[in-house]
Amino acid sequence: MKKILMMLVMIFSVNSVNAIEVGQKAINFTATTIDGKEISLDQFQGKKAVWLTFWATWCPYCEKEVPALKSLHEKYSDKLEVIAINIDVRDSLDNIEAYEMKHDLPYKIIVSNPITRDYKVRGTPTQVLIDINGTVVYKGTRVPSNVTDEIIKQITTK
Repeated sequence: MKKILMMLVMIFSVNSVNAIEVGQKAINFTATTIDGKEISLDQFQGKKAVWLTFWATWCPYCEKEVPALKSLHEKYSDKLEVIAINIDVRDSLDNIEAYEMKHDLPYKIIVSNPITRDYKVRGTPTQVLIDINGTVVYKGTRVPSNVTDEIIKQITTK
């Protein structure tokens, strides 16, 4: 039992060392949105900050974050790109599209396990904010309530 516990601790320690953290360069990705458009993280570098939200349709905490994400998108869409990454392979495209319509989501939605693995996402929701230079400046489970014009200015200045 002790050996198994020790192995689990070592596995989780190694995984957390490789997890993307604040201050690190964001990992580029290319993906297709649910409406068929190809996007890559690199296309925004030098132009906009990027907010990644990792979520699933069945996640009640993800649903609670929707109003804050919509507000960020509506207020700062010229400076901040919000991208929702659905992490659950069991979520059908029909479920995702129904969720998008129900919540009137104005931002891009992609479905991607490779991005989820690259960013070492362990739960939903996971929020990752990347500044205009491609550096991770926030990682957490909630959209902070204190995102101000000044903070947006700081993360969107080269």
